[in-house]
Amino acid sequence: MSKSKGFLIVGLAILVLGIGYLISVIEWNMVDEEIGLTREAEQEPLLAARLFLESYQKDLTTITSSESFLKNKTITLSKDSSLLIDEAALVEYEGLIPALVTWVKQGGHLIYTLSPRREQLNLEYNDVIALSEVSVLDAEEVAFRESVLDTPISNGVIITDEHSFSIHLAHRFTFENCTGLDISKKDSEATLICEMGVNEGYITFVPSINAISNDGLRHLDHGEYLLWLIGKNNKLVYLPSTQSTSWAVLLWQWSWQVVLLTLILSLLLMWQLSMRLGVAIEPSKHSKNLFAKHIEAVGNFLFKYQHHDVLKNALLIDLANAVEKRHPKYKQLSLNEQASLISSLTGKNTSDIYLLLSEPLPEDENKRVKFIKLFRELRNLL
Repeated sequence: MSKSKGFLIVGLAILVLGIGYLISVIEWNMVDEEIGLTREAEQEPLLAARLFLESYQKDLTTITSSESFLKNKTITLSKDSSLLIDEAALVEYEGLIPALVTWVKQGGHLIYTLSPRREQLNLEYNDVIALSEVSVLDAEEVAFRESVLDTPISNGVIITDEHSFSIHLAHRFTFENCTGLDISKKDSEATLICEMGVNEGYITFVPSINAISNDGLRHLDHGEYLLWLIGKNNKLVYLPSTQSTSWAVLLWQWSWQVVLLTLILSLLLMWQLSMRLGVAIEPSKHSKNLFAKHIEAVGNFLFKYQHHDVLKNALLIDLANAVEKRHPKYKQLSLNEQASLISSLTGKNTSDIYLLLSEPLPEDENKRVKFIKLFRELRNLL
């Protein structure tokens, strides 16, 4: 074994031992990283809620059409069902409001979720809310989730007969004049949840559905909140809104001050550009001149410099080349025979063609233009 090969083997051995030592002393930790929602969860907003309720032998069903729960202006849900509705659905299903009023009075449990579009849809006052004395107010401080991956801070506590649990409720509105069970915001008198009895049934007013959506159930005690909403019922039926808010409305609701500031800055920028660039003027137009004007200009130029014979010869050569494609012996014919041949091919008068072939260009400007135009017509006909 050569000396250099021995050094190489020793070096590799030391390298392997060093890597093995580093691996043995490194402390390995398992880290879970949030990667967001799966495709199935993105398509079904309450997927996590449905799976959670299944573990408690309860069902969650999402309504896709009015035929499955509303027949003859009557809600056909069983008495052990809780109906969770998006407030915007009230204007999307015909006859839903009176049917809800009757169903609640007969013992139904309605979970009424406020819609961010309630002002746009004129839902501030309707017969369902009129069943109670509850008033809906704009929240003094709007609560929203900055990121679904961040753990939210609890802003409410629900106390049950057995224990209490903390939740975070995203909200743009709060409730007032709640004469039933109310859940107040921490360190505030604002009511986030109001539950009131109406005849044989009851209504639970909540500010949003976010707490039991796929994002909300991952934090705090929102699973217990979902079970508390249903109570002793075994089924939860969700009636979503079939229409989404336009991006313009969402942007205005997010910050109307930013929208107005952007519009004002855009107008100022347009004014500044108009002042710098000046008044807009009509762009120059390129118009095509008639062929006769081109001929007139060429003829005047050639006559001015005594080159009219050049133009006449060019016209004769061009015409002869066109005729020879159809009669190869054209140049060997006499002028009379050439005139007769061109007349038979084009249908023009023989005497006029003979004058073109034999006479020089006229000195009169108008006659010269007509003379050259006739050459052009013959050329096109051939």
